[in-house]
Amino acid sequence: MSQDTRQTQHSAAPSGRAGDAHLLRKLNLAATMRAFVDTASLTVSDVRSTVGVSRPTAEELVATLLTEGFVREVLGRPDGERSAGRPARRYEVVAENYAVAGVDIGAHKVAVAICDLRGNVVAMRRRSVDSGLGPAGRIGAAARLAETTVRQTGTSWEQIRSVACGITGVTANGSEANDIRTLPAGRDLDVYSLPGFDKIDVVSEVSGRFKRDVLISNDIHLAAAAEQWRGAAAEARDLVYMHAGRRLGAAIVINGQIHNGRRGLAASVGSMKILGWADAMAQLDRESRKLAGSSAEESTSDDVRALFEAAANGNRTAVRTVDRVAEALALGASTLVHAVDPDLVVLGGGLSRAGDVLAGPFERHLAATSLDSPEFRVSLLGDESVALGAARLALDDLKARLLTVQA
Repeated sequence: MSQDTRQTQHSAAPSGRAGDAHLLRKLNLAATMRAFVDTASLTVSDVRSTVGVSRPTAEELVATLLTEGFVREVLGRPDGERSAGRPARRYEVVAENYAVAGVDIGAHKVAVAICDLRGNVVAMRRRSVDSGLGPAGRIGAAARLAETTVRQTGTSWEQIRSVACGITGVTANGSEANDIRTLPAGRDLDVYSLPGFDKIDVVSEVSGRFKRDVLISNDIHLAAAAEQWRGAAAEARDLVYMHAGRRLGAAIVINGQIHNGRRGLAASVGSMKILGWADAMAQLDRESRKLAGSSAEESTSDDVRALFEAAANGNRTAVRTVDRVAEALALGASTLVHAVDPDLVVLGGGLSRAGDVLAGPFERHLAATSLDSPEFRVSLLGDESVALGAARLALDDLKARLLTVQA
């Protein structure tokens, strides 16, 4: 709890420890910074009442943050203020000077989200990559996209204070920001990893290419976190998140926290061949190419979009194909629903952009395979969720470093 230096001087003096006043000042400064992060703008009087310090101390704290460039004076009156006389000076955090980058390194795309200290999305960019691209090329594509995005937004890399990245894979020991790799799997599991990423030290390689320490986390976990942050699950405490893309991913949120499990494998139902996801996606690829008249080995996003449009228009083959995908998704969701009994199921990932064409049969199959289906929503973020979740991870890291006081 922050207190005024003068108010605590008497009790601290007998100890004779000069460090007490210094620590107290750091605590007050951190509390003031947090107040500015959490509020649109503050006056010195606001700082005094919020932090619980005297006016001279509040003035000194604001002056320090002005000098450090953490806050600036707000010109003009706040919206709606009509009081007579000269208004008190107001200050706001210079949010754009404390930005973060969230990076998504996926199978068919890389994406970057830039957010300021308040969590406002400054920019979101994505770029397609070849599905067979190796680690160096894939990580390089993500780094170049990040550099371009930062430059185009008028932000400098000096203003990017934290970077986090979502990558397909599982954490080796269940912890976030750790080694991402494919674990040994049983015969009846279909474990997917980005080409070559199970052979490298992902944290080291990504950090080396970005020339800074980069936090690494599982992409589906980040997508679920993003849905809770600014998506369809903002009000849910317990959540099952299904990520439908080239692969089937899932995450469990319990009491607002991602549940990793013993080795980071919690909710890894997409690896279970019994669901039929790989076969369903193979059929989706095959029918998409056939509909498009393509001879390529793998359908493009345009081909898949055309198949969903055909299903929406009643094409029987397209309807059956989408239904098989929806059934595999629903079987995975039902498995997790019975284990967790959540408040909400969210369907996300690139395929969720199809809307009711996929969501309708998914919800129908989920109801048919669940004892009591929870509320269901389609993602509000789609294939932007991983980059946004990574940005949130980076933002949490930045705030912890800015606002945590070391004794």
